[in-house]
Amino acid sequence: MSTSFHEQFDVVIVGSGPTGATYARVIADEWPAARILMVDAGPIISDPPGMHVANIVDDDQRLAAQIASQGPHSHAAYAGMSQEEVLSRKRGGHDTSMLRRPGLFRVGGGGVDGDEFPASHSSHNVGGMGSHWFGACPRPDESERVPFIERPVLDEALATAERMLRVSRTQFGQSHIARPLREKLEGLFNAGRTPDRQVQPMPMAVNVTERGVERSGSNVIMGDLLTVETERFELRPETVCMRILMDGGRAEGVELKSVRTGELRTVRAGTVVVAADSLHTPQLLFASGIRPGALGRYLNEHPQLTILAEFTGVPAGEPMDLVHGGGVLGDRTVVARMTSGVMWVPYNGERFPYHVQISQVEPASLLPEDQEAVGGNAVLSVSFFLTSNIQADNRVEFSETETDWLGRPKMKLRFRFNEADWARVERARGDLARVLAAVGRAVPGHQPRLAPHGTSLHYQGTIRMGEMNDGASVCDRNSRVWGLDNVYVAGNGVIPTMTAGNPTLTSVALALLGARDIARRNAGRSVSPR
Repeated sequence: MSTSFHEQFDVVIVGSGPTGATYARVIADEWPAARILMVDAGPIISDPPGMHVANIVDDDQRLAAQIASQGPHSHAAYAGMSQEEVLSRKRGGHDTSMLRRPGLFRVGGGGVDGDEFPASHSSHNVGGMGSHWFGACPRPDESERVPFIERPVLDEALATAERMLRVSRTQFGQSHIARPLREKLEGLFNAGRTPDRQVQPMPMAVNVTERGVERSGSNVIMGDLLTVETERFELRPETVCMRILMDGGRAEGVELKSVRTGELRTVRAGTVVVAADSLHTPQLLFASGIRPGALGRYLNEHPQLTILAEFTGVPAGEPMDLVHGGGVLGDRTVVARMTSGVMWVPYNGERFPYHVQISQVEPASLLPEDQEAVGGNAVLSVSFFLTSNIQADNRVEFSETETDWLGRPKMKLRFRFNEADWARVERARGDLARVLAAVGRAVPGHQPRLAPHGTSLHYQGTIRMGEMNDGASVCDRNSRVWGLDNVYVAGNGVIPTMTAGNPTLTSVALALLGARDIARRNAGRSVSPR
């Protein structure tokens, strides 16, 4: 291949979410000589870059950051929920507000009840989804773990990932609803479970500081890479990676395009890491001619069954600011009161094939009629995250001729339940009814709601890792693409197993292993000029 390169770096990382940030931090620490370039198609929306938007104190600045993250829709806030949408959601139906989620842009297609993963979204900003996520970090259950990564290796990586994300389960120990809620749930679910799978506070990447409640974003992982000027690391926002420049089984560099000017530049890279989320990472591989048979296939997510419940006899407590000091940015209808913590009923294999998280809802964010109906009682958001069976035909596919709004191959998503998935939904409805009976009742007028495909934002499998290169995976146990010497992938898409729990902690742990592999393979080498 004959290419004139404008610049040279030892490592180019495409994407600045939690896994891209992990690659940057670990490589910088374990390969000190490396020069690292991180590019992101989105803008910087916070100071420091990559910070969670819920930590932005000023209301107008926070809204502006959300709007700037909305990609092709970054000109204005989305329309609020209509009365029809509100009623549809209360009755357990699908509402079209799920196709316009603040701070994100839609990548799915079709109607809200369709098979084209209609509610799937991405973020377009430095920090990726790490600037918008809920923050739950449960450890995976036995069957959720990657089976070909040795237990001590994965356990150490998970523990390190918890430290990098500042995960804690004790930060909200003063919650007045935690004890009575835990006791109710323990009576329902603890029998026969090992201690690590019993009802417990959810580990969260959310902490109480002197500035109030703060949520971890990519900035927490990258630390001084973002604050200390150095030649070793550069963050380049509003820069689209159009393709990886290949020479046989090795990447030579990347082609980058400025979002603002359209200028194309080529950068030589010793190693390329693609951490552009579970949909855009396979998109870039496809655009680069890297097309293993499993690319984009085995698309998997966590179907979500939710309802609002009245916690009878437990008071709501004093009103709180909806964002600062305890609230967090919520969905279109309610805001979770984070200072009450989140209670977790862990996934437990086929014995309990879902992961349940329950949080208190700030009463002021409820509809007036719902506030009146529950009186002064606490209101809970009850969410069951289900497993869905891994199917090769559930997939994201890419066009050879059509392009998206940034000039990349246009994508189309396919996702259907099989019979086992529908059976699991019905089983979850029964266990949800048990939870409602234990805590009190559903908020009057509300019915359980099975969210549209794509709602969870937990998209997995599209770049899945495997134990061997047998055509059913994209990368090896260290996230290196099969058959290529120096191309790695990252994000929830590498997870190969059927899971129910929030995947971020596992994805950061797997990124940690991949980053260490790069450092180990390249220590002492450099392609960049000194």
